[in-house]
Amino acid sequence: RTIEVVAIPYEQEAVVEYRGELWHESFSRGAFDGIEKRPNRIKANRDNDKSRLVGKAVDVWQEHDEGLASAIRIASTPLGDETLTLADEGMLSVSAGFAARNRDQTLNRATQERRIRKAFLDHIAFVADGAYEGAQIVAVRSGERRAADLPRLDTPKLDEVVAWLESRRSG
Repeated sequence: RTIEVVAIPYEQEAVVEYRGELWHESFSRGAFDGIEKRPNRIKANRDNDKSRLVGKAVDVWQEHDEGLASAIRIASTPLGDETLTLADEGMLSVSAGFAARNRDQTLNRATQERRIRKAFLDHIAFVADGAYEGAQIVAVRSGERRAADLPRLDTPKLDEVVAWLESRRSG
């Protein structure tokens, strides 16, 4: 029950709302240096709504070619199941909640460009439409198998031994 994503693409521009205005935002490669030390603290939710938790990161790769990538374990809940299904059918995109200090970004007010050089990743979200084209679901792995779906085991000798032991207990 894992979804692999590119959460934030590097060196790609997107138009986003920043302080009530539309800005052209981009992330520098290496903006998330050191994030590999805390992957289990990064939660995943639906629609950037922290109350709609669906999982948590189990691995994070900030040096991935396309950008900040992560493997997210999805919870076995109705919302988690729905998220896996929608992701597997290509109906979800990826977004990320982050924070950047003023000194860790470059703002050009004349061109409305925001360049983030260093940031703190708060969460990853599965959304209908993400701001960045390169933020995407890369793979969906659902290893869930129920006992009812497995073939019946044929164990005649074991069945015989169990029957013999049960007869000795009751006799």
